[in-house]
Amino acid sequence: MANFAEHISHAKKNLLFLEEINGKLTCQYWDWNVTVCYYVAVHLVNSHIASISDLHYRNHEEISNALNPYKKLSLTKFPEKVYLAYNQLQNLSRRARYLISEDLKNRSVDANLTREKHFKRALVHLETLLEYITTSYDLSILRVRINCPEAKSAGLKHFEIL
Repeated sequence: MANFAEHISHAKKNLLFLEEINGKLTCQYWDWNVTVCYYVAVHLVNSHIASISDLHYRNHEEISNALNPYKKLSLTKFPEKVYLAYNQLQNLSRRARYLISEDLKNRSVDANLTREKHFKRALVHLETLLEYITTSYDLSILRVRINCPEAKSAGLKHFEIL
C-alpha cells in the first residue's frame, strides 16, 4: 500500500491536473473539476492515515470511521471541521458523478447537475483539507491557478482564482 509521501505526491499531481483541465475545459465540465477535487482529498486523507497507522482502508465507510472525530478510539480522527469538509466534498463528487443531490436525504429523481457554485463549494472544502494537512505535516504545496469567478471572494490560500 502507498505511504505518506506517495499519497502526497499523488495529491500534488492531481492538483496540477485540476489546474490543467480547469484552464482548458469550458464551464460545461464543472463535474470533472469537482471530481478531481475529491480525488485530491482522497489522497490527502490517505496520507494522513498512512502517517499515523499501518492500516489501509479499502472503502469509503472504513475511511469515514477512521476520520470520524467522535470515534474515541480512532488514532486517525480529524477535527470536526476537517471531517465535515471531507464528507461534503465526497457528497459533491457523488452529485457530479451520478447527478444526484449531495443531500443524502433527498430522494428526488430529478437530475442534479453540477454548476460553478458546486465547484466553488468543492474548492472551499478542499482548502480546509489542504490547510489541515499542510499545517499538520509542515508541507508546502504550490498554489493552483483556477478559473472560477464565484470563488474570488472565498479567500482561498491554496488557489489563485483567475
